[in-house]
Amino acid sequence: MIYKLLLLFLLTINLDIIADEGMWEPYELPKLESELRKSGFTKGVSELSNLFEHPMSAIVSLGGCSAAFISPEGLIATNYHCIESSFLQYNSSDKQNLFETGFLARSRDEEKKSAPGGRVYITIESKEITNEVLAGIDDNTESLKRSKLIEDNKKRIIKECENSEEIECRVRTFFSGESYKLEKLFRIKDVRLVYAPPAYVGEFGGEIDNWMYPRHTGDFALLRAYVGKDKSSKEYSKNNIPYKSNSYLKISAKGVNDGDFVMVLGYPGRTNRLLTYNEIEYDVNIGFNESIKFLNQGIKLIEENTDEKSGTKLKYRGRKSGFENYYKKISGQNEGAKNFELLKTEKAKWEEFLTFVEKNASEQEAKYLQELLALIDESLAEDLAQRYYGNSTLISMAQRIYRNAAENTKPDSERKPGYQNRDQERLSNSIKRMDFSFDSAVDKAIFLNRLESYKNFSKDLRRPVFSKELFLDESFAFDKAQKKVDQIYSSNFTTSTSMLKIKDMSLKELNSLNDPLIAFVREIYEESLKYEEKYEKRNARRQFLKSNFIKLLRKYNNSVNREIYADANGTLRVTYGNVAGISLRDGSFYKPFTTLEGIAEKHTGVNPFNVGKNLLEKISKKEYGDYFFESVNSVPVNFISTLDITNGNSGSATINSNFELVGLAFDGMIETIIADYKYIPQARTISVDSRYLLWTLDEMEKASNILDEITVVY
Repeated sequence: MIYKLLLLFLLTINLDIIADEGMWEPYELPKLESELRKSGFTKGVSELSNLFEHPMSAIVSLGGCSAAFISPEGLIATNYHCIESSFLQYNSSDKQNLFETGFLARSRDEEKKSAPGGRVYITIESKEITNEVLAGIDDNTESLKRSKLIEDNKKRIIKECENSEEIECRVRTFFSGESYKLEKLFRIKDVRLVYAPPAYVGEFGGEIDNWMYPRHTGDFALLRAYVGKDKSSKEYSKNNIPYKSNSYLKISAKGVNDGDFVMVLGYPGRTNRLLTYNEIEYDVNIGFNESIKFLNQGIKLIEENTDEKSGTKLKYRGRKSGFENYYKKISGQNEGAKNFELLKTEKAKWEEFLTFVEKNASEQEAKYLQELLALIDESLAEDLAQRYYGNSTLISMAQRIYRNAAENTKPDSERKPGYQNRDQERLSNSIKRMDFSFDSAVDKAIFLNRLESYKNFSKDLRRPVFSKELFLDESFAFDKAQKKVDQIYSSNFTTSTSMLKIKDMSLKELNSLNDPLIAFVREIYEESLKYEEKYEKRNARRQFLKSNFIKLLRKYNNSVNREIYADANGTLRVTYGNVAGISLRDGSFYKPFTTLEGIAEKHTGVNPFNVGKNLLEKISKKEYGDYFFESVNSVPVNFISTLDITNGNSGSATINSNFELVGLAFDGMIETIIADYKYIPQARTISVDSRYLLWTLDEMEKASNILDEITVVY
C-alpha cells in the first residue's frame, strides 16, 4: 500500500541544486566540488571528471544495463536481472533451468556464452560535435529538410568515426537537440556468464518486493569479456582470451555505514525532468493510467497463452518480467504524482516560468514556445492509438527484412539508419534471438488482442491501409480480421531459421514470394514510409522548438542563479549522495540496511519467498564469515542511499570515496519513483551490498576461483 507522503514542503518547488540531485556528466563535477565535499567525498574531483581514467574507465555498458570491471581479467559485475534473458534464458532448457539452479563456472572453460548480440561497450572517446551535426541548418530550415540534413550529417560523422568493426559510434543528443556529442565505443562481442545465483537469491521477493523496501534481493551476477589473441573484438571462439582491463574496481568487504558518502557510476537511460507542463499534465491525467492498462493486459496475455510443457513460459519469461516491472513502476508514478501533488507544484513553477517569458523573452522566442505546446498537444492525441498499432513480433521482423531489402537497392550512404552495412549484424542477431524468445502462436494471440483494441480507435487515428487490409473499418464482428491474421501467421517464415533465409534476399526476390506474411508487409510498406516521413518532419520541428524552450529555461534559471542538467540519455553519468534511511509516513522509518535474518523472516516456502535449505541453515547458524557488520549484527544484504538514478542504472557500481565497489544499484522505492519526472529529496536508491555478494561467493558457493581473482579490501 502506498501511503500519503508527508513533508511536501521538501518537494522541488524550485530548481535549486540539491547535493544529491542530478545525473551529471563527469566533466561537470568540478563545479560541484563544494557539494561533493559536504557529502563526504575526499578524493580529488579531477579524478572523477575524466571518462578515460580510473574509476570512470572501469565502468561499462551492456546496452541497457550498466556494469563494471572488477578484475584485470575482464571479470564484470552487474545485476542478476540484467542477464536473465541474454544468459539464463538463452542457456536454459527442459533439462537444465538455470533460473532454478543458478550457475557457477569453476573454470573458464565452463563459462557460458551469451545470446546472439550480447555485447559489452567501453567508452573510449566523447567529444562535442554540435556544429558538425547542425551544419547547413538555421532557424528557417524547413522541418523535413532539417531532419534529412541532421540524419545525413550524423551518418557522415559516424562513418568517419567507425574505422574498424570493433568500434561503434553514436551521436548523442543533449537538451533536446541544443547540443550533440560523439560517443566512440569499443564493442566486445564475446561475453560469457561466470556466475548467477539461483532465482531464490537473485530475484528473491519477485514482483511482490519489486520497487519495495525493506528488500533482501541478491541482485548480482558476474560476466567475463573476451577478445581475440590480437586483442581485437571477435565473436565467441574457444581461442579467445579474457579482455585485459587496465582499470577495475576493488571490492570492499567493509562496505558502508549509515551516513557514508557513495556514488553511482553508470549509464542511466532516460529521465523526463525537462518536460513542458502540458506533457506532465497529460501523463498524470491520461498517460499513466493508459500505460497501466496496456501493461496489465500484456501480463495477462502472456499468462493465458504460455505454459511449461510447450516451453513458451520460459520463452516469454523476460517479456513478462519487463511488463510486470513497468506496470508496477508506472503504478507507483501514478500514485506518487497524487501524493506529491505533482501537478499543483509543477503548475506553480510553470506559471513562474511563463511570467519570466512574458517579461524577458523576445517575440520570436514566445512564438516558438506557443508553437511547441500546440505541437505537443497534437502529438499526444495520436500517441495512444500508436501504442496499439503493431504489437506483432512476426510482422515487425518481416517489415524490417522487407525494408532492409528495399534500402539495399541504394548506396550505403543513402540508406536509412538501421539498414546500413553497419546494421546488418544487429539485424541478424535480432532474428537469431527469436529462437529462445518467440513463439508464433503466442505472438498471434497478443497481436489479435492489441488489434481489437486498435480497431476501437476512430478512423482518423488509425492507419488507413493497415486498417483496410485487416478489415478494421468494417462494422461486422472481428471474425474477418481474425481470419486474415490466421492467414498471415500461416506463413512459411515464422522461425529464426526461415527468417534468416530471406534476410539477405533482394527486393525482387522477396516480391516474387507467394507468402501471406510477405504479401501483407508489401501492402502496408508505402504507408509505413508515409507515416515515417510524417513523424520525422514533426519530430524535427519539435526538437528545434524544444531546444529553444531549453534555452529559455536556462535563461530563467540563470536569472535566479540556478542551473539545469541534461536529462539522462544513455551516456556515462555520475550521481552522488549518502547512505541514509527515510521516514515516508508518520510512525514509520526505513532503516538503511537489511540483513540475512530478514531473508529467513520472509521465507514462507512458497515462491517468491522460498529459499534454499543451505542458505537458511547458514543464517540460522550465524555463519557470517569475514562479512559481519557490527552495526546490524549480521551480514547486510541491501542498503538505501540518496543517490539519484533511473532505468539503465541497473547494475551500476556503487562506490565509496576510495573508488571501491560497495554495492550494485538495482532499484528505487515505489513511493518516490515519480522522481523520474521531478527530483524528490526523499527518493532512495536500493543497492545490493558488496558484503552480501562476497558472503555468497565465499560462504555459499565456495567460489575460490573467483575470490582469488578479485581484489577484496578488508
